Amino acid sequence: MTSRFQRAGRTLSLLGPLRWLRLSGDRHPLYGYQQVSFLGWRFEEPDAEKLRIVEQAVRTTPTREEWAIDTSRRNWVLVPTRLLGEGENPVASPGFDERVSLAMRDQDFCVRALLDLDAMLDTLRGLVAPGKDPEDGPARHGGASSP
Repeated sequence: MTSRFQRAGRTLSLLGPLRWLRLSGDRHPLYGYQQVSFLGWRFEEPDAEKLRIVEQAVRTTPTREEWAIDTSRRNWVLVPTRLLGEGENPVASPGFDERVSLAMRDQDFCVRALLDLDAMLDTLRGLVAPGKDPEDGPARHGGASSP
């Protein structure tokens, strides 16, 4: 479990307890290349206010890539639009894994997306817990930082 994963879990947990969390974007553990960044999660109790706050963080953060939030399924996903497919469920559409694989070949894109994701998490933390230390989360106090 990486510190970025823990940070994402702590930040999202400020909005409410998480049931599930997946983060892609760190370096590949064996080969060292940068992986494509995206973040998926499920709140125990998702609601419109949580979504509004996450959308505000995404909308107000200056980014290098265009990003979208997909809430069409029970797991919400924050993903660069470059990875999206067509139809009602663009993240789960056929070819997602292939688009991720192709995007991974563009290491500049992977680095830009990772920087964007970090910035969006910073913005989200600032919206939910202004002035709170980024490391001052439930995990630091003995609680679970992610599911």
